[in-house]
Amino acid sequence: MKRVERDFITLFNCLWYRDFPVSEAHAVARRADWTIHLGLVVRQCATLLGARALFEQGGRTDAVIRYSDTDTLSFVEWEWKRAHTDINEFSKLLQKTEGAVFQTFIGYSRVADLKMTTDQICEHWQTASKPLIAFLITYEMVGKNRRFMELQTYMFAKGRYKKIRSQPALPWEVNRVKANNETEEAA
Repeated sequence: MKRVERDFITLFNCLWYRDFPVSEAHAVARRADWTIHLGLVVRQCATLLGARALFEQGGRTDAVIRYSDTDTLSFVEWEWKRAHTDINEFSKLLQKTEGAVFQTFIGYSRVADLKMTTDQICEHWQTASKPLIAFLITYEMVGKNRRFMELQTYMFAKGRYKKIRSQPALPWEVNRVKANNETEEAA
């Protein structure tokens, strides 16, 4: 994994909680609130990487992260519909693999559908020449609303995928004691 890919993943996972559109007291947000939230997270990641985020650019992708007009870090697509359904985001990203360092997909999956989702993404990404970073927000249905469970981050490359990290999707569910004491071995 390239350093810039790891940096982007770390920033996205940290900034996910910033200006979060729901709280414990007000747990439901509209689809538009989540779209705005994702746009803000992508823009903040780009800024901290020394790039800029442009929306609805680059052949109508949701966002493109660029250092300059000729130096693209990532094309970014997100979709509210479940990630294993008939969405066209992967096709759009596949068409642009040569034009960026990596591609980014942000999507949603019911907990029960997660294996099907990752397998389907892997199948879509099998022949790609550049990696796909996928941020999957898992959820369970509570009535008609999505109850977010985890933000899971995956890297898809060379016909395989690897789960990079997982964290609670809701900031108030982070176990601070565990997070503050957890260690990782140096790579």
